[in-house]
Amino acid sequence: MDRPHRHGAVFQLPGAGEVTGRRSVGKRLGLALLALISSNPAVGGLGDLPNLGHPSAVVMSRAQQTAFGKSFLVHARSTYRFVHDPNALAYIRALGRRLVAASLDPQIHFHFYILKNPVVNAFSVPGGYVFVNTGAILAARNEDELAAVMSHEISHDTQRHIPRLIALSHKLSWAALVGMLAGALLMGTSQFEGGAAVVSLSSAGLASETLAHRRGYESEADHFGLRTMARAGFNPHAMAAFFIRLKTYERFVSVNVPESWRTHPATDIRIAEAENLAARYPDPPIPDRPAFDRFQAALMAREGSPYTASARLASMLKGRHDPNPRRYGEAIADMRLGHFTRARRRLGALIAASPHVIAYRITLARLWQDTGHLRAAVAVMRAARALRPQSLWIGVLTARALLDAGDVAHAHRLVKRLLDRAPYRPDLYRTLAHVYGRRHDYLHAHEALAESLFLEGNSRGAATELRLAAPFAKQAASRARLKTLKVAFKEGWTVPPTFP
Repeated sequence: MDRPHRHGAVFQLPGAGEVTGRRSVGKRLGLALLALISSNPAVGGLGDLPNLGHPSAVVMSRAQQTAFGKSFLVHARSTYRFVHDPNALAYIRALGRRLVAASLDPQIHFHFYILKNPVVNAFSVPGGYVFVNTGAILAARNEDELAAVMSHEISHDTQRHIPRLIALSHKLSWAALVGMLAGALLMGTSQFEGGAAVVSLSSAGLASETLAHRRGYESEADHFGLRTMARAGFNPHAMAAFFIRLKTYERFVSVNVPESWRTHPATDIRIAEAENLAARYPDPPIPDRPAFDRFQAALMAREGSPYTASARLASMLKGRHDPNPRRYGEAIADMRLGHFTRARRRLGALIAASPHVIAYRITLARLWQDTGHLRAAVAVMRAARALRPQSLWIGVLTARALLDAGDVAHAHRLVKRLLDRAPYRPDLYRTLAHVYGRRHDYLHAHEALAESLFLEGNSRGAATELRLAAPFAKQAASRARLKTLKVAFKEGWTVPPTFP
């Protein structure tokens, strides 16, 4: 997990564009997850369950699934390449929330992430953690098709497919469960760059007798996913349309994929089932949705060569009525090429034409930051925040722009106000750690980062930060506070801390 690095008197976090690189995940990840099972209080209790195949077994409570999902995410961050772009994350999470609200269990708290990977794939793990590859996003021809992919993964969780599979298998141990989740990380890494186009439960490693159930659950996820997307206002026929394209894709790229991974191919039967289910619903036209087009164009411009971005954007967005998303993608490609003046002109024209589109303003602020015009970046972010004063993520970006510009006092006040509204957001505590680092207040910098890591599910990282904070705790009250946090993190609970 990323932690602040000490550079002289300033704490700095790795930039959003930095990548930790790919690591092999096989046995090492399995052992690491097993260690997390034994060390995490909420997960460690799972070892006291009766035999998983026993009819009376209580496999995984919702709290246990959440704890396991958090532990999985910690290791996923060191294995996968995540997309950190705030505009992209805001879009995918807003779409996810819309679908969850229409699902069978809208009370589940889901987390949505984008992985930098060209393989057309998405997967979910227990605890409401959904991962979507850039390949799946760019393969979708409209927002409705992307909604089909995401609603399928949401349905795997709401229907508790992995716990149900565990209960069905008389042979599946916790080691096999760890292997299954480690296998989910392997999907779409360099070992499977030419892999099958899949929308998957990612259940490699399960006992062979559960194969029929695995495929049955894929069908069930299609059924409930289609119902969810229809209730959320999307065209349910988009699911079959996406499967048809996946089948064509598989003909060309699935040759190197082991059969054990192909539990959910886009077969004719699956396509027919999706078409039959969709026939029960109206078939409204699929409108152009500029927000999706901007989201897709931005990802396209950031993936692959910037020299060919313009041609690829024109091909991908062919037939879309609004030309601005393509121009937006071209501006991002210009930034990658260092053509900042041309990018600034494009973004300025886009903002003039669509002043309420926040994505254009945030990208312009990033351009000013990249070129060293930090005060100009602050001005743009303040204008964006004036348009969306209740937006937490825009508030976080504004605070970071203020901090980069050296306005530590205003950044501090803004973060504290945001924390009053959202006391359990990890990114706010991470930003606060930067603030205290700039002020040479290393006690509170380490404490804020510990809080951030704990909320992200990294209890070990949080404990490490508390140990690093200890030498700076000169007062008895500070030492008592650290001791309280240490006990709280160890027992798996926290309260919003009070920071000066």
